[in-house]
Amino acid sequence: MRRAAWAIPLLITCTTASCGDGDGGEPDASVDAGREDAGRFDDVAWPALDEAARDEALAPREGVIEVVIDTDLGNEIDDQFAVVHALLAPERLDVRAIHAAPWGISGELITSPAFTSVLDARLLREQLAERGVDPASFPTIRPSIGMSRAFDEATEITALLGREVPVFHGAGRYLGTDPLGPVASEATESLIALAREARDGPLYVLALGAITNVASALLLAPDLVEHIVVVWASAYPSFWPSPNASYNLAQDVAAARVVLASGVPFVYVPGFFVAEELRVTRPEIAANVEGAGALREYLFTLYENHPIDGDHFAGRSKVLWDMAVTAWALDPAWTESALVATPSLDETLRWSPRAGAPVMREVRDLHRDGVMRDFYARLAATDP
Repeated sequence: MRRAAWAIPLLITCTTASCGDGDGGEPDASVDAGREDAGRFDDVAWPALDEAARDEALAPREGVIEVVIDTDLGNEIDDQFAVVHALLAPERLDVRAIHAAPWGISGELITSPAFTSVLDARLLREQLAERGVDPASFPTIRPSIGMSRAFDEATEITALLGREVPVFHGAGRYLGTDPLGPVASEATESLIALAREARDGPLYVLALGAITNVASALLLAPDLVEHIVVVWASAYPSFWPSPNASYNLAQDVAAARVVLASGVPFVYVPGFFVAEELRVTRPEIAANVEGAGALREYLFTLYENHPIDGDHFAGRSKVLWDMAVTAWALDPAWTESALVATPSLDETLRWSPRAGAPVMREVRDLHRDGVMRDFYARLAATDP
């Protein structure tokens, strides 16, 4: 889950050689095409879970749970904090694999109404005008490049923590691009195999980016509906009456629609109003993260070098959006949630009720200080 402001300084300094296809060639338009839903996959025969099985899958579980992290590491800094938090909690989260999700950026995407909130869109337009920047001139980061960066970043984090967690490449394009359909990858193979293993309880898929890999795996193996729980942060609460906006959603709307329609047990963490509570400031990060040791140096450098929106006043803050997903998995008591009917997304990206929809668990509030206190304590426990 992202707001738009961070993208402006990143893209202004980006060059086609470093952010496009790596050889100065023409950028791939699939970054923008990924926002379009060319079909709804209505012909898929999804397994039907009975009410008792769904309620059991969505109920918080005690003890160790097995998880897969599907992440777009590298385009922001919140995923790094989320992945580290998960890997620092082996007594609760058995991280079976990390899957690299596609991510990309372009001038058209960041000026799309699907990308961010109305307020942030206005601030974004003001920043562009102040800097004399034409969005059409921005280099494009292709989703295949973003996915590769996520893979590299995940590999670096596991090495840094000394954890032997397998990392897999995910989709190099979005499900909603031509040719329309699931994108087979190492990540889909891994998820399908892990989901079908015998275990007491479901496999939790912690989705921290565009949900392409998860939707693709569901389309390739619809029986996964019976074996996994998907936890995803994106967009607005289901009561929101206006069109949705979110980086995690905007890149691959078709994938989001597949997950919503599949009936897979789904924990939805709204980015705005909920994950948005995980806001930190530089003094807080300096007090709790800066220090000796490779892990502290890695995280503090990420925060310190993150451009945010170019405004470096003393009280500036940064949201660590996707930590909300790992927070729910680590301790659901940090959240307040309810079972609600799973909506669909209409053509304007508004939430829309649908007849006979199964329930999902929607997080409505989050204990910000509890989450951050736990993260800082686990980080301190790694000190030499």
